Amino acid sequence: MVSIQDGDTAAFDELFLAMYPALCLLSNRIVGDESAAKDIVSEVFLQLWKTREFLHEVKSVNAYLYVATRNRSLNHLKKLKRNEKKVQLAYERQLEEKTYEDILQDVFNAEVVRMLHEAILTLPPECTKVVQLNIEGLSTNEIALQLGISPSAVSHQKARAIRLLRGKIVPGMALICLLLAD
Repeated sequence: MVSIQDGDTAAFDELFLAMYPALCLLSNRIVGDESAAKDIVSEVFLQLWKTREFLHEVKSVNAYLYVATRNRSLNHLKKLKRNEKKVQLAYERQLEEKTYEDILQDVFNAEVVRMLHEAILTLPPECTKVVQLNIEGLSTNEIALQLGISPSAVSHQKARAIRLLRGKIVPGMALICLLLAD
């Protein structure tokens, strides 16, 4: 191991090729995820290479690699469990904080978006294109350039779309408000 300690990459590669499959098997047995196991073993070898100057303190590099792999695998499981708990706590907190009115508002918002999308699809094709590009965040000039029309034509199509959408959405909104009032 003196050669690895001195930075001999060929010796390191030889050790890697000899130990990698067995270490992956060990890690996979612990974490139950082949991809994560490969990442863990790669991290172990990376750490070994970074701290190679201290290899003279290690009696058995193979034993060191097995212990390091086991420890990293167990730490991986602990981290997953912590993250799982954080996600669960955030979800529970969100449920507790949501009032009935909040849920109704979410339903209302979702229904408005659905209705708006549905109404946009019923517009004349040129209006639909302009509105969809506008929703994507394109400016009037960008829309005009993309569609090969003048900026004033884009503005005209936007105004036309708004006029047509008002007639389709407002009656539907009144219906939604009545349904949610029950």
